[in-house]
Amino acid sequence: MKKIIKAIILFLIIAIFSEVSYAAEYLNSVEFNRKRMDENIIWSGKEWITDTYPPKISQDATEFMSVEENEDVKEELKNYRYIYVWTGNDYLVYQSNPDYRKYNMQKYLYRLSADFQQILNIYEIPNWITQMAFIDDKIYISTKNVYPKKDGDRVIGISSDDYGIYYSTDYFEWRKLDFEGYDLIEFRNQLFVGNNLCFNDDVIKILYETYSGYPKYKVGQYLCEIDYRNEYKTDNNTVLAFSNDGIYWAYMIVDKANIQGISELGDEILIQKDYRNYYACNKEEVFSQLREKLPNNPVYVKFNDDILGFDEPPIIEDGSTLVPMRFLFEQMGAEVEWDSETQTATATIDNKAVTFSIDNVNARINNKPAKMDVPARLVNGKTMVPLRFLSENMGYDVDWDADSRTAIVNS
Repeated sequence: MKKIIKAIILFLIIAIFSEVSYAAEYLNSVEFNRKRMDENIIWSGKEWITDTYPPKISQDATEFMSVEENEDVKEELKNYRYIYVWTGNDYLVYQSNPDYRKYNMQKYLYRLSADFQQILNIYEIPNWITQMAFIDDKIYISTKNVYPKKDGDRVIGISSDDYGIYYSTDYFEWRKLDFEGYDLIEFRNQLFVGNNLCFNDDVIKILYETYSGYPKYKVGQYLCEIDYRNEYKTDNNTVLAFSNDGIYWAYMIVDKANIQGISELGDEILIQKDYRNYYACNKEEVFSQLREKLPNNPVYVKFNDDILGFDEPPIIEDGSTLVPMRFLFEQMGAEVEWDSETQTATATIDNKAVTFSIDNVNARINNKPAKMDVPARLVNGKTMVPLRFLSENMGYDVDWDADSRTAIVNS
């Protein structure tokens, strides 16, 4: 995906047919046990660190060492909670609990020396920081403002607004990304903002077949999110979604409800129940399954500038890319007739019609015989169809980017 064109809006016409449909891969359940944390801690990029000043630091999240307090730094940071982010030379520090009383005041980002004894710089920022990421020479921040809800002079709650994503190369001048979205995360030197991949000022949208969330947490070498609209979600459980690329996902059902967040701590995965109360499991019990379930050398499909996040990742057979039929034809706006007895489909768009059958290379184009290099296959309940043959005969151009293993389909 070296060269990205700006995303365009697709008008989808949903294809209706009776293909057998299975969800993506699901992991076996693992045991989560209660765990209490006496400190609010986060991984800075260098060590585990508490959210206070002066902080406590630890390499194993078990034995913590107190940091010497500097009165000048203490006066500036006062008693708020902070996030510490290690840059390689020093720390960037921002307030983790936005203060509604300062909704109409300037907000700041601090650069703190490696020994926590000196504020090296103070930067003005557009709003309260909620997340931060570094890509090459740029720093990205997601921001919001919080306002008091009042009943007369009495504050009865708070509200959040003015969400935005900004980036800077010098910490002084901030440029806003011009698109909707307010959750960002860096993963393998790529920036995810909601269901978008961002490259400087260019944005490419990820269209998911059924996955309803977006990457929000990093757990080891995986992205993770709580899938609130998963078909197996109930009032008594939580469905976690894991990915090694942000495109293809595997799921795990956890018999715990009302989970607030996900993190990694040593050999454990933690899911947060409430303030300082967690459930913990052995992370290798999850990671070992993910290594089997998620593709380790995936093929991608870019359709009219959008990346398609199939439930069943594409496969390659004898040099041909096969993709799930349903989601592909939805993007094309094709109408499909499916004969379950003969396992034959006819896809029609405009004045073009292609008919094919499972495990049969013989096809028909506008009722004339044709032959495919490889037949359609049934894989894990999904009808997988030859991408190039069907796309080109439906009026699309198909290119192959070998470096990124991406099939590029354009109308």
